[in-house]
Amino acid sequence: MKAFNLIALAALAGSAAAQTHSDCDPTKRDGCPADSALGTEHTWYFNETLDSTIWNMSTGSINYVDDGAEFTIEAVNASTLLQSNFYIFFGVVESWVKMAKGAGIVSSVVLESDDLDEIDWEWVGYNTSSVQTNFFGKGNDSTFDRGAFHNVANADSEFHNYTTYWDQYKLEWYIDNELVRTLKYDDKGTLGGKNYPQTPCRVKVSNWPAGTKEAAQGTVDWAGGLVNYDDAPFTMTVGKVRIQDFHTGKEYTYGDKTGDWQSIKKSLAEKWDDLGTGAHVGVYVGASAAGVLLIAGFMLWCLRQRRKGRLEYALDDARYANERTDAQNFQNDWKQTEWRNSGYRQVS
Repeated sequence: MKAFNLIALAALAGSAAAQTHSDCDPTKRDGCPADSALGTEHTWYFNETLDSTIWNMSTGSINYVDDGAEFTIEAVNASTLLQSNFYIFFGVVESWVKMAKGAGIVSSVVLESDDLDEIDWEWVGYNTSSVQTNFFGKGNDSTFDRGAFHNVANADSEFHNYTTYWDQYKLEWYIDNELVRTLKYDDKGTLGGKNYPQTPCRVKVSNWPAGTKEAAQGTVDWAGGLVNYDDAPFTMTVGKVRIQDFHTGKEYTYGDKTGDWQSIKKSLAEKWDDLGTGAHVGVYVGASAAGVLLIAGFMLWCLRQRRKGRLEYALDDARYANERTDAQNFQNDWKQTEWRNSGYRQVS
């Protein structure tokens, strides 16, 4: 990891402010909508039209070619921004990227949450042999000593695989499957975890001009100077993106205003998935034992009902026999009475 110089530190304030945005921060407002979850793993090949229900082209447009999608800046202050309509709650993002070349131009692949947790890959156009990684928690830009530079050859002319692995304990950045940086939950710069990105994030891919006359001087310096539009077009190309969501729900909601990963609500299915294999086995064994007991109890009930049925049947037979005997005796007594009353004697 290479420490930022003073110019870069000042510049990143403008960079962060330019890219950070939330329509509704659940840690500051009530009633924010739930975040739609990816809930699975998928690879998108960017050489064909992307589904607009899944990806949203917020600014600019992209051109599809055999290599992938071209994010191109041609006009003054133009920019391109593609955002996923889904969120992931921890996961893996792999992006195959060729950066845009040109002073003042910044290419980026960013994970950002509604409460402004952020994980960055950024390429500044004047340096085609380096990429920068960074992170922010809850939009906290009070310090800019969290970034790092990483060497990567021919970043503008060759595709490289830039991978982010992110869970509740650590954050890792890889270039072409080689680990280049690790951040743990309570490492320096996370403020004991408060600045650690830990809430559901959407994926943002963009090519934008940082070196503009309206930008802060620090931002212009960081980006390598003002954009010279005579050198346009400036093109970033994305070949494909693979994204894995570590949770399987349909949406994510904030349980409170802490912005803590443990406050994010999960469905019953997700809670089940979060249980370890041992817990699953225990539940299955317990359920099986309960099933055996239930079956045994049902069989015992059936046996008792069968015995009870037999007893009731026998009692009914005995009751019927007694009733028949009583009826026969009554009939005989009645006949005897009738004979006597009529003056006749029964001849034996």
